[in-house]
Amino acid sequence: MNSHVIRPTKRRHKGLLPVLMDFWASFYEPFKGDAQLFWVTLGLCVFGLVVLFSASAHYGAELNDSKLYFVVRQAIYMLIGFGLMWVLAWFKEVRLKQSVWGFAWLTLGLLILTQLVGDTANGSERWLSIGPIRFQTSELAKPAIALLLAWAFSDQSHKRFERLATAGVMCIAIIGLIFKQPNLSITLLLSSAVGGVGFIAGLPTWLYAGGLPLGFWLVFEKIKHTPYQWRRIEGWLNPWKDPQDVGYNIIQSFYAIASGGLAGTGYGNSVQKLFYLPFQHTDFIFAIICDELGFLGALVTLSFYGWLALRGFNISRGADTPFKQLLAFALTWMLVVQAVINISVATGLFPVTGVTLPLISYGGTSVVVSLAMIGLLFSLLQREKDV
Repeated sequence: MNSHVIRPTKRRHKGLLPVLMDFWASFYEPFKGDAQLFWVTLGLCVFGLVVLFSASAHYGAELNDSKLYFVVRQAIYMLIGFGLMWVLAWFKEVRLKQSVWGFAWLTLGLLILTQLVGDTANGSERWLSIGPIRFQTSELAKPAIALLLAWAFSDQSHKRFERLATAGVMCIAIIGLIFKQPNLSITLLLSSAVGGVGFIAGLPTWLYAGGLPLGFWLVFEKIKHTPYQWRRIEGWLNPWKDPQDVGYNIIQSFYAIASGGLAGTGYGNSVQKLFYLPFQHTDFIFAIICDELGFLGALVTLSFYGWLALRGFNISRGADTPFKQLLAFALTWMLVVQAVINISVATGLFPVTGVTLPLISYGGTSVVVSLAMIGLLFSLLQREKDV
């Protein structure tokens, strides 16, 4: 009698490398539409972590007995940001349009809550704490305003004026609350985006002739009646008049930049970061780049943002619908102009504002929101036939 013994087959387990390669292939899938944008984003993050470690090591050791304190936290924020970037990259135009007003109302509500129970730092009420989570609500306004502008200006129907009016009221409410904090840097950034998108969408020039002087007057009046901001302006115009107080930050930034020369003092060798230059890991991290990596390091930094601008505006130019075109323009504009403002502060071309250098400066909310905005850029690469 023949007997057949069925032997159990051995299940082959994948090794670690194939598993990692499969994960990478799945993660990278939504970014194939613009590989250059993905790599410049990753490059900025890696470069940022390297620079941040040098800029923050001494401060981290003093604050929390760990030179890696800020780098580890920033890396965690980046992982969260890349996860959000991956999720948003799958969004299609229909879903983005459906989320415009929900996200706008959420942003407005959080800004109101910040006014009521927010935390005050450096004279401004910008932070909101919900349980263990503490974040800067004004950062959420950047994608919210970009979505509102694209939604309103892309409509060519008979309801266009109605859309412009309702979106305009919401934009004014959001920007007004940020202006009241006061957070003039983000106010100016958002206002510049409104003006830029309106210009390419065909707003009449007479609106700018009247709106720009009014805007500058409002900002001037706010600064004049906010003592710490007025002192910043005085320190910016003549830092040497009071070098130990209002002019101190700018002067120390000048020292750091001047020390760098062509190739810098060497990675980790900045003297200014040793508790001479305040906010060396946030507002003035560009000065540390110039100090340690010199003009060449500054050139690398500018090249990163130039590359980011090129890819973002290229997405806008190649978009197949007006909504995508305007949204890509607004998102790219805000990322690049924020970098310009931060670098201008460090080099003395702009008063001290408190704006981070995107994806390089330490700041959890800023990093997560910046990566989310880049995720929205990737979502715009999906063609209309796929929507």
